[in-house]
Amino acid sequence: MTTNDLDSQMAAICADVLDRSTLGTDDDLIALGMDSVAAVEIVTRVETAYGVDVVDVIFDNPTVTRLCDVVRGAAPGGATDA
Repeated sequence: MTTNDLDSQMAAICADVLDRSTLGTDDDLIALGMDSVAAVEIVTRVETAYGVDVVDVIFDNPTVTRLCDVVRGAAPGGATDA
């Protein structure tokens, strides 16, 4: 998966949960309305899609870019672009 694919898919997950039509990769998810319920939904969708548990970082890394960094870092070999 390329960086752009992951960014697009992660942005789509977050935008859907936060009921936004668009979402920038550096937008602060908390400022856009992410509460604990939305965070649990995002964590669940990310774990289902990528097999990565981001529950420990969702509030420390509240942007699509940072969540993607966590997913990439958890991939075998710390994958970046594919």
